Amino acid sequence: MRALLAIVAIPLVPWLYEEHVAALVFLRPTKEVFLFAGFSVREGNAWLPVIVLAALPILLGGVWIFYGLGRLYRDELSDAELPGLAGRLLPKERIEQMQGLLEERGPSVVFFGRLAAFPSTLMAAAAGASGVPPREFLPADTAGALVSMSALLAAGYVLGEAYDEAGPWITAVGVVVLAGLLVMLGRTLLRSGSGGTATRKA
Repeated sequence: MRALLAIVAIPLVPWLYEEHVAALVFLRPTKEVFLFAGFSVREGNAWLPVIVLAALPILLGGVWIFYGLGRLYRDELSDAELPGLAGRLLPKERIEQMQGLLEERGPSVVFFGRLAAFPSTLMAAAAGASGVPPREFLPADTAGALVSMSALLAAGYVLGEAYDEAGPWITAVGVVVLAGLLVMLGRTLLRSGSGGTATRKA
């Protein structure tokens, strides 16, 4: 359902992006959409409290479902690749990579993973499969999601102001720099996870 909503949002963008920004955020609460939402708040085309409320069901609930799946299939994931759709949602190799990262850095990596260009759903599944208790995972994931969303909305607002004052080129440079930082953080975390996985297998 989470993936379906994200796909449905794409052809609706031309209709939603001006008058129905909150609906776009509800369907696709991703980093680039939060940037645009922050810009829209700056332009007066969206109301911040509605944006936040629209984002929460999938931003949090969609990831928590994967945490539950990781706990549900914990034993199966430790033995072999899951068959069919479950295997596509929970690829064993990627789950093991995330588990290595959790073993090395603990649940705090869940928080930082939310800030990066990073597969939050797979991290959640790995946390569930690793036996990270809900009292540790849920606060870390919630805090990371809210901080990430707030930072991106603020960045979109600031970039919107830069667009008005300095033109589109400065805004484009700002978006590229921000995207680069998020990707670098995500790759740094993944490299750490790969090291942890290799150590565990050895």
